[in-house]
Amino acid sequence: MKQLPFYPIFILKKALLTCAVISILSGGVCADFQSPEEFLGHRVGADYKYAGWDKVVPYFLQLGEGSDRVNVRELGKTTLGKPMLLVEISSASTIADLAPHKENQRKLADPRLIESEEEEQRLIQQSKVVVLVSCQLHSTEAAASQMSMELAYDLAMGDSDEIREILDRVIILLIPCANPDGQQMVSDYYHRTLGTPWEGGRMPWIYQKYAGHDNNRDWFMLNLQETRLSTQVLYKEWFPTFIWDVHQARKNSMRMFVPPFYDPRNPNTHPLIDKMLYMVGGNMAADLSRHGKTGVVHNSTYDTWWAGGFRTTPIRHNMIGLLTEAASANIASPINIPKNQLRGGRRGMPSYDMAANFPDPWPGGWWRLRDIVEYEKIAAMSIFKMAARFHDLHQSNYVIMGRDAISKGNSEPPFAWVVTADQRDPGSAYEMLERLHSTGIEVHQALDPFTAGGVDYPKDSFILYSAQPYRPHLKDMMERQVYPDRSVYPGGPAEAPYDIAGWTFPLLMGVKSTAIKDSFYCNAQKLEKIPFPQGKIIGSKSADYFLVKAGGNNDYSLINRFYNSGISFRIYTGSPAWSLNGEDVPAGSYVIFANRKAQKALPGLLKGLSTNLIALNNLDEAVETSLTKAIRPRVALYKPWTASMDEGWTRLVLDNFEFNYTNIDNAQIRAGSLMERFDCIILPSVSTKSLLEGRAPDTTFPEYVGGIGTEGVTKLQEFVEDGGTLVCIDASSNLPIEYFNIPVRNVLKDNKDSEFFCPGSILRLSIDTKHPLGYGMPGWYSGFFSKSQAFDLIKASSQSKEQGKVEKASDRHPAKRFPAQVVSRFSDTLVLESGWIRGEDLIADKSAIVEVSYGKGRIDLLGIRVQHRGQPHGTFRILFNAIQRSTL
Repeated sequence: MKQLPFYPIFILKKALLTCAVISILSGGVCADFQSPEEFLGHRVGADYKYAGWDKVVPYFLQLGEGSDRVNVRELGKTTLGKPMLLVEISSASTIADLAPHKENQRKLADPRLIESEEEEQRLIQQSKVVVLVSCQLHSTEAAASQMSMELAYDLAMGDSDEIREILDRVIILLIPCANPDGQQMVSDYYHRTLGTPWEGGRMPWIYQKYAGHDNNRDWFMLNLQETRLSTQVLYKEWFPTFIWDVHQARKNSMRMFVPPFYDPRNPNTHPLIDKMLYMVGGNMAADLSRHGKTGVVHNSTYDTWWAGGFRTTPIRHNMIGLLTEAASANIASPINIPKNQLRGGRRGMPSYDMAANFPDPWPGGWWRLRDIVEYEKIAAMSIFKMAARFHDLHQSNYVIMGRDAISKGNSEPPFAWVVTADQRDPGSAYEMLERLHSTGIEVHQALDPFTAGGVDYPKDSFILYSAQPYRPHLKDMMERQVYPDRSVYPGGPAEAPYDIAGWTFPLLMGVKSTAIKDSFYCNAQKLEKIPFPQGKIIGSKSADYFLVKAGGNNDYSLINRFYNSGISFRIYTGSPAWSLNGEDVPAGSYVIFANRKAQKALPGLLKGLSTNLIALNNLDEAVETSLTKAIRPRVALYKPWTASMDEGWTRLVLDNFEFNYTNIDNAQIRAGSLMERFDCIILPSVSTKSLLEGRAPDTTFPEYVGGIGTEGVTKLQEFVEDGGTLVCIDASSNLPIEYFNIPVRNVLKDNKDSEFFCPGSILRLSIDTKHPLGYGMPGWYSGFFSKSQAFDLIKASSQSKEQGKVEKASDRHPAKRFPAQVVSRFSDTLVLESGWIRGEDLIADKSAIVEVSYGKGRIDLLGIRVQHRGQPHGTFRILFNAIQRSTL
């Protein structure tokens, strides 16, 4: 018996009385739990009433205690330590013994486990369709966590034929909130804003510690704890047939989106999924219409091309991924929208007019949280009914899709991908393989050397065979994407994809992999866990020196541990040339002088890192004199009150690699004296307008209004002039270009989409590995470009014409004082590696990373997203180098 949390005695007595009354009236269903309305003291979705996670959790716990149809369990803790719940709902006999149902789903998801045709038919007929419902992944999309309480109550209490049919044939997995941390933040902030001019407005901070709204961009990378907890349910425990991602959209358009989705579709997904989306989505739309709910659209806005969302990643695992997007209110505050303010959308809904995919437009008027709750409950029951009534169809389709994936893996190239152990950065290779494995991909390791595609591969190489049920996900992650060139109209501006166009995993991670086009044999074992390439000391532990050859991201974790432990080291600048055992030592490598303290600490400091230390008994005198003593940089990361997701992801990357840093806001920048506190200030990818102006006065509390202003620009200029380093990522590069009078031009400024467009793609670049920003990088690398920047250097004589606006801001700084150096360029031939680009000639051979000397300091313009969503491990090092560069 689960222990019930403390509730006041009058609440429990009321629950018992309610149970007795219901039992008499219904003739049988009796339970020791309250309805949400009784528990909360108001109707779910009532105006101005919004239950936070601190109320949602105890509601579900008492429901799980009181109902034999409901099992409530904690999946684990969130990023900030809150409980994340999974609510399992079905018939009482099913809930009493869930293990065989999990095993049935495992076999349906992997037909190789089915031993005979008889067993297959038994599974299809006797298994239960598993439907996973994930609520409120985006925390400002407030209704779903509230709706989940009422939905669960109805299923636990209901005795209609419809509910009995659902419970007999379906297992519902309900995640009441996929981001409890943010749900509580939104609840707290909403109640703080009640009665103010910005009631129900946007918070000044992101609603997931690191990701904010981008927590639905993490489903192949698994950077977030919440994503990992849900992923475990999806691909290791329950293998659901359906998943439903419950969302909200903007206020002044359709009332709800339901599947099917908009073009383009991803070629790796099974066509059966698309057919079933028509069937299930059409039924949802019909049920909503039957209940008088208007404004429902389908085949609009949302596509299945991109692999990183909660609904799209499971589609690559043969699960039917559903999405609904209901129109939002102001959290729980009602809004009134006149008909003349209703608008269409960017794809599939060009205007707010009746159309085949939008047959009954909502006429406008009041819109409330309760309206959203009702739309979502109808959609939920529609999905559950379809799952129950077409039970055998859904379960047999699941088997067909898995079997087709295995068959194609055995008959169509590529037959596998090979990832050898000799990677430039073994830690990043491990991270890639571990994430694939965690999303259900089978990884094998060679027990002997083997030959594939005419190439010899060593023992211990990793092999990703295509012949597995989740082949669509494996292909989607390992191959290069070719997004179709799409225009709003022929010859017109580009039609942007829903999210990004390219995400090829090996390119993002900087990992070498090879697609094998011919069948081959290898003696290999399937791995239950990816082995971590634990770093070690190579040679004598009592050596005089230890060398770390620059290359791996974990190098910086070790550096930061050195700083924390007080162990000094020196950085090799690359001159004179240094060869060790026939191999060049790259610039940016570092040397630890092995005193007693270092020798004692090093084995412990290496724990959990992939970095190797090479023992040296002597050091060439010329090399020793070229070593630069490393000094720990004092790092600041700007945090705007406009709630920047890029700032959050930057924090994630810095935290993961153990950097010490300080978040600073507008007021701290305007206060000046920055050089007294910091060596390096990082500006995440934020527009110049946002940096300067921030939040408008009528949108938030006064303390969060505004940006750094011209006063802040001046303080940043002074910081750099005094010797500081300003690191600007992507969009923030435009601030110093426009206001510091530096000899750099953004060649993409004010470009038209019809001329140049590159929305979230992977491009090929070169980098100067002798420059401190390029230390430890390969000469050619892959970088993530998302409507990013490209630069030209300009001559002082033409700078007035190019930057007249800037001269007014800082005309005391003639351009000739600011020499600029190109560190990295886009390829001059093949620019695009994965995704979509239009007008690539415009950036071919242009600068992607530039360093500008400014007074005693430097400005580093990183024109690409080197840390985008915590995903491109292959370029993290550029950011890390820029930080360390500030004290070199």
